[in-house]
Amino acid sequence: MNFIKILIVEDEVLIADYIKDILENNGCENITMAHSVAEAQEKMKSWKPEIILMDINLEGHIEGISLGKEKNEEAQIIFITGQADSKTVENALSISPESYLTKPIREVDLMTAIRILINKKQKQYVFVKDGYDDIKLKLDDIIYIQSDKNYLDVVTKTSKFSIRNTLQDFCKQLPSSFKQIHRSVFINSDLIEKISSDEVLVKGCKLPLSRNYRHNL
Repeated sequence: MNFIKILIVEDEVLIADYIKDILENNGCENITMAHSVAEAQEKMKSWKPEIILMDINLEGHIEGISLGKEKNEEAQIIFITGQADSKTVENALSISPESYLTKPIREVDLMTAIRILINKKQKQYVFVKDGYDDIKLKLDDIIYIQSDKNYLDVVTKTSKFSIRNTLQDFCKQLPSSFKQIHRSVFINSDLIEKISSDEVLVKGCKLPLSRNYRHNL
């Protein structure tokens, strides 16, 4: 869970620290906090969190709901509030949060919501090694994977990564939208532009299509 970027938006410092302690004790490491609306806006813009734990009542007003509408695209929200009245809940649900937790926060409730959300997110990307770094790639951005002896080339819309792995082992973690079209090539079938007798055009890339794998398409 340490790769997921979590932003805690809570103007009560003691509560924010308590939430942070729970997350860290359960294996979350990539955490930052914002104690004001302005600070939260800056963090969402520059740091781009993936999960936001958002207090609804910020600076004495119900600012968290409005702030939630400004979130960065990749972020998903878990609302945290001491207010459980129907109007507040209805307003909060209007921006489709992932979950809604009431204070006092219980560790089991918080971590259940976090783990469910992380599980969803882990189905949207894969990690590859780039030197000593782990690079997170969105599955939607991967065009194809091609083996080259003991290495794989993972080609995305913007980059290419060469990693030491086998084609079959790496592609086990990919969803069914990735299809094998050759003994050395898997493609993202969602990006197919054209299929001919011996080639597949995927996002502008011409790749070999083997007769043995044509039934996959």
